[in-house]
Amino acid sequence: MTIYDIARQAGVSASTVSRVLNNRPGINGETRKKVLRIINETNFSASEAARSLVNQTSNMIGILVSDIRNQHHIEGAYMISQHFVEKGYCSILMNAGSSDESKAEYVKILATRRINALALIGSTFQCDLVKQAIEDYLPAIPVVVQNGYFDLPNVSSVIADELLGTMDAVNYLYTHNRKAIGFINNNDTPSNRKKMKGYFIAAEERNMKPRIITSCPDDAEGGAMATRHLLEEYPEVDAIIYAVDLLGVGGSRYLLDIGKKIPADIAIIGTDNSPYSKISNPRLSTIDNKLDELSQDCYEILSRAIIDPSYVEHKVVKPILVHRETT
Repeated sequence: MTIYDIARQAGVSASTVSRVLNNRPGINGETRKKVLRIINETNFSASEAARSLVNQTSNMIGILVSDIRNQHHIEGAYMISQHFVEKGYCSILMNAGSSDESKAEYVKILATRRINALALIGSTFQCDLVKQAIEDYLPAIPVVVQNGYFDLPNVSSVIADELLGTMDAVNYLYTHNRKAIGFINNNDTPSNRKKMKGYFIAAEERNMKPRIITSCPDDAEGGAMATRHLLEEYPEVDAIIYAVDLLGVGGSRYLLDIGKKIPADIAIIGTDNSPYSKISNPRLSTIDNKLDELSQDCYEILSRAIIDPSYVEHKVVKPILVHRETT
């Protein structure tokens, strides 16, 4: 079925059918009912591709994550997409990959889809190539970066203050008689650099020797391996902060396997307040960077910017420490 078939059955023009489909004014009530009845009876579905060519818009939101397997990032993407569904938008979720070149290429790909707005999930998108791709291909489209920042006139940001969150975790452990606190990082991202900076600042303020593993595989096994290396180098460690929860889950398993008591011998704090922290045994204390609030803010900023393309906002969300069985 096409709108011409609908028009012929209803005895109206194709332009009248188009106005009904787009909920435009100026159509007689009885005519509107007749057209809608035929549309429903024939299960007619308008071509969104054709509509976007006419209207120069797609009612579509682009969402990019660098690794769709990352639980934290995919949850953020899901929350943003669900908010937009309620507003009548569809979302295109794409896995942009780990390289800066790949991320920039996916920005270009989404530009060809005539998206109304773009959300970049994670600090890994904060790189020169992505910035240039936005300038080249989406200079007038609202963009928001979750946990990242670009100095561009159409790009907003919502950032968790993970430097402060990590400092708070170090200070909590120190004031609870933990004097040899270690930090385990997985990979080099702008977000993780802030976490490590927070750790170093707090350690210096407490006159505490830094004990750190700067990188390890981004999974539970990597967390276990890094925990072993940390204890081999610093056997006096009595607390560990992990850059992400999944590393902490692997680390706690290793500590229990070698006979350590948690938290009596070694206290543990993860980061993200992910589902891993809630189902691990023991349940993991964690730095909650407020993913719900980050995602809600991203949605609200993009919603305003779609209506007013000049609207740009930069927000900072303060993390909190969630205490469970490992502290």
